[in-house]
Amino acid sequence: MKVEDKMLASELFLLLDEKVPPELALENDRIGYFGDDDPDKLEVDKVQVLLDLLPCHDLSKLDAELVICHHPPLFKPRFPVFVIHSNWDIVKGGANDALAEHLGLRIRDVFDENTGIGRICWTSTNMGDFIKKLASSLETNHIKMINNHPPEVIRKVALVSGFGLNKPDYVGLAHKKKVDLFLSGDLTHQTALLAKNLGVNVLDATHYATEIPGLVKLCKLVSEFGLETELVPDRVPWNTIKL
Repeated sequence: MKVEDKMLASELFLLLDEKVPPELALENDRIGYFGDDDPDKLEVDKVQVLLDLLPCHDLSKLDAELVICHHPPLFKPRFPVFVIHSNWDIVKGGANDALAEHLGLRIRDVFDENTGIGRICWTSTNMGDFIKKLASSLETNHIKMINNHPPEVIRKVALVSGFGLNKPDYVGLAHKKKVDLFLSGDLTHQTALLAKNLGVNVLDATHYATEIPGLVKLCKLVSEFGLETELVPDRVPWNTIKL
């Protein structure tokens, strides 16, 4: 979608802040504008959306005036970047809602009431069918499972897009909320052991795959301001060696 007139980056940032308020972000989260260009002079008509910014990325090759990135960059960007991170995870209609909607789950509540991250959802399915839908919907074949004898019918699902399974507190919270299943990414040895000990059924569909629905929705949000948007696909930042 293109318009005849470009938009100043500063105008776009104000529009984004209205939809995804920066004050929702977790403390010390590195969000907002990264770049040397003056946003009051930078004209934008095309935006590209990325999950992660890597040193190999080059704005001239990306063919856009601005990059919107979900994860804060680990280095100083060479081109204009605007980061929308935990505020996108938390805001109603953001990353976690997008993941639930993409999987056809009915959202009932917030998972972590202290931050607003994650969702409690309802469904009616069995574990086998849920995994098949998860794999096809997120187009992933990298799913880890901790099977603690799930009920015959899965009804109550906790989900956190991206990072939820690297936080022991979240595994404990899933246990406290008596969910039938906890879906997220970034499972670690520690959290896997905790889930086994607590009897929490877990599916890790990778950080990357569980973030994609939110990135697609973020692209749609930007396009509603009259700018051409493009999701730049990537993959997990490692290779799996098959022996």
